[in-house]
Amino acid sequence: MFIRVLIIVFIISYIVWFVNNRILGKNLAMTRIIAATLVITSLVYLVLGSLSYLVEGF
Repeated sequence: MFIRVLIIVFIISYIVWFVNNRILGKNLAMTRIIAATLVITSLVYLVLGSLSYLVEGF
């Protein structure tokens, strides 16, 4: 499972790097919006995953 998560993280990191360097360039406003969206989405996923683990785990 750890290897699968690690591979997914590398793929997502490469996509973010590619979009940032090739497509956005110097557009900092769009970069901030994308970064904020990724952080918020990750936090929501972690919170909901934790709640699911707590509710179904016991």
